[in-house]
Amino acid sequence: MNIKEKMQRRLKLNRPSLRARARPPKQRTPLGQQFTAANLPSALSMQTCSDCGHVQYPPTELCGACLADGLIFNDTPVDGLLLQRTDLHHSLWEFFKRHLRRASWPIASVKLDAGPTVFCHLGDRRLTTGNRVQVFSHTDASQSMVLIAVGAEHDVGAREVRRQLTEQLGLTQPALRQGGI
Repeated sequence: MNIKEKMQRRLKLNRPSLRARARPPKQRTPLGQQFTAANLPSALSMQTCSDCGHVQYPPTELCGACLADGLIFNDTPVDGLLLQRTDLHHSLWEFFKRHLRRASWPIASVKLDAGPTVFCHLGDRRLTTGNRVQVFSHTDASQSMVLIAVGAEHDVGAREVRRQLTEQLGLTQPALRQGGI
């Protein structure tokens, strides 16, 4: 490797804005990695307490209701109520910065019928507070699981539908930069 290649590599590692392909945030805790693994085969899987049946999110080491440590990931109903939505206009992550140059990024909080309130990407800009939605999980470009809320008319039980909805949001591909390193 010559000097120029070494300098480019160093710049690429130290300056995310110079990378040709920016990916979503990847850092996950061990519990976050378990959440990703548990959601690979299903539409939505969340921690459930084996003692009291409490469903919780985000994943933790102890049950939020009874403090038991017998938490397992189970398939969870995807239906919920859109509590609030907003549009992201600024981000510190290069992946989102590049997407935000084109349009704001819709995000929402959803109260799942199973109990927990989740913060997720909003797959349909027409949805408003009080709408019935479905929340599903899918991997993004960094191979980490994210939550996405869409209208109740979608069949999120079908893997192909979930993939198409995630692609429409732009989460499955890195954000490209012309002339990047």
